[in-house]
Amino acid sequence: MELTHDLDCSLGYPLTNSLHPLFFPGSQLVDHFTSRISFYSPSSSSDKDLYQYLQSLNLTFRSSQINHNSAAVIADRGIKKSHVATAAVHVWVDNSVIKQLQVHSINITPLEAELMAIHTSLIPAIEIDNIHNITVITDSIAAARKILESKVDPLQNMFIPLVSIAKTFLNKDGRNKIHFWYCPSKAE
Repeated sequence: MELTHDLDCSLGYPLTNSLHPLFFPGSQLVDHFTSRISFYSPSSSSDKDLYQYLQSLNLTFRSSQINHNSAAVIADRGIKKSHVATAAVHVWVDNSVIKQLQVHSINITPLEAELMAIHTSLIPAIEIDNIHNITVITDSIAAARKILESKVDPLQNMFIPLVSIAKTFLNKDGRNKIHFWYCPSKAE
């Protein structure tokens, strides 16, 4: 199934919302779920380390396919052409793609497009019954790390929906975990 959405992200409202309850001390993801959210990236840029890292990523992806309580999502923002960014999302469960999404946005930065791709990928994975582990594969681990940041940021309003759905998933069951894996675009 393929679903396509078009969004205009140039809404003209302030992008920061430091008074949102998700950013209050004691309410942040970092306060409750750091042990259940993990980030993986190569330890160095050497070819050997990258090769070993990609082997681990492939093993993790294959493991998520045979574990019935796991989902793997691949979130990638397309290269910004003109003023349009495209996010492509594939959700894998039990060795097959169960959902493909494509979201087009205008007037956003590449980081905003990557946040949109990660957010769009988590929604269908979280909606699957009995999923306890979600592996998110992205080419922007820096964007994924933003969900644990508590500082005021110009893109804070973009974090709110992402943080909110992650918090909902993690609150649902103590076994639930989200793993973010960096996959360089050149690795295919």
